[in-house]
Amino acid sequence: MDRHPAAYLRRSFVDADSPGDISREAQRATVRKLAAADGHNGNLVEYDDWGISADVAKSAKRTAYTRLLADMEAGRVSAVYAFDADRLYRDPRDLIRLQDAATRHAVTITTTGGRLAIGEGDDPAAEGFAFITAVFGRMELQKAKKRTRAAMAARRVRGDALGRPPYGSRFGRDESGRVILEPNPAEPVEPVLAAAREAGSFAGAARVLNDAGIAPRHAASWSGNTIGRVVRQAAPEAAPDRRAPGRHSRHVWTLAGLLRCPCGALMTARETFTTSQYGRFGPYVGYQCPRGRYSATHPRPYMVAEVAVLPLVRAEAARLRAPEVVTVDAPDLEAERAGLEGRKVRDADMYELGGIGPEDYRRRLAAIRDALAAIDRRAEAETVLPVPPAIDWEAWPPAELNRILRALFDRVQLGPDLRPLPHPDGFAWTMPEWRA
Repeated sequence: MDRHPAAYLRRSFVDADSPGDISREAQRATVRKLAAADGHNGNLVEYDDWGISADVAKSAKRTAYTRLLADMEAGRVSAVYAFDADRLYRDPRDLIRLQDAATRHAVTITTTGGRLAIGEGDDPAAEGFAFITAVFGRMELQKAKKRTRAAMAARRVRGDALGRPPYGSRFGRDESGRVILEPNPAEPVEPVLAAAREAGSFAGAARVLNDAGIAPRHAASWSGNTIGRVVRQAAPEAAPDRRAPGRHSRHVWTLAGLLRCPCGALMTARETFTTSQYGRFGPYVGYQCPRGRYSATHPRPYMVAEVAVLPLVRAEAARLRAPEVVTVDAPDLEAERAGLEGRKVRDADMYELGGIGPEDYRRRLAAIRDALAAIDRRAEAETVLPVPPAIDWEAWPPAELNRILRALFDRVQLGPDLRPLPHPDGFAWTMPEWRA
């Protein structure tokens, strides 16, 4: 098996405005010189974890380092070159993983400080020193994290702007010395907003800017997602309304969540197209079994039009004899509530660690509070449901009809011909005494 030398590049904090003395270019040039000194020219394979901390808690994010260890274990790596030892490890646990892989496959590890005596076994003092440096590296990392937390707390007390400046802004200072956001002349926002207004969509605006040769920050070209972030940050009122008609508006069909296929699966609603099968041309509402579409053994047919089923459902619903107000079981919203509470905890952690700024944190908390309030309203609204003595099938929208029908029926079981079975096999009433 051919073995190749490997170069490992890593830096925790990446800022294009302050590359420092160990930038990617500097590290790459250094490790190439180290490899060339050992006679390796042109066959150096790079493993790059740029912008990822060496904290052992973030080991899962160091995918290139994981690949490097896997290639060492597979015998594909003959030597490893890095700018410094702390690029490879800053914790004894990472050092042990690296030592085990190097020992089993005779891999040398070289940095600007010289050859690391791990995996060779003939210099116990040097190997012990490597472990001591790993311990002190971990201690320094923990001290740096503590200093960072203290600095972030002081900046929050002072009211500094935190996080990465959005496109079109940069950090500056006011008269009191606070860090604030100010317009960045190198990143004008108006061309982005003008492109969004001209194209009418984020994806279209990206094409307009890319064709005009206007480059975004730290990227080769614009994308719809990047345009969306810039527009919502700079001028939220200019962002297209996702809930406007024709923009993926959510629609609830009349029989959604009610029809059961003979196989037992819940039929799903969709718009489909027909010629004259149901006495009409163009699109119509249909329901199909999700199993039938992908199973050759599923009974046919597996799809039915709403117009073929609705008359039988209406006839059964006409037998309703219920009080004016019906109390139904509250929906199980605890999973949604728990998910929102988890988001609140994660956002608080990110805020404490400086991952998000105070404005973004307040905006996220407000969104979570609104979502929790909406859950409370849903629980209350769906627990007590008014059921009128007669259903106005022509005037009520499908969503309202669906709410009433789901309060009446647990399910509507379809037969082999995909027509509802007679009561009680077909129509399972939530309250049997409501049926006259």
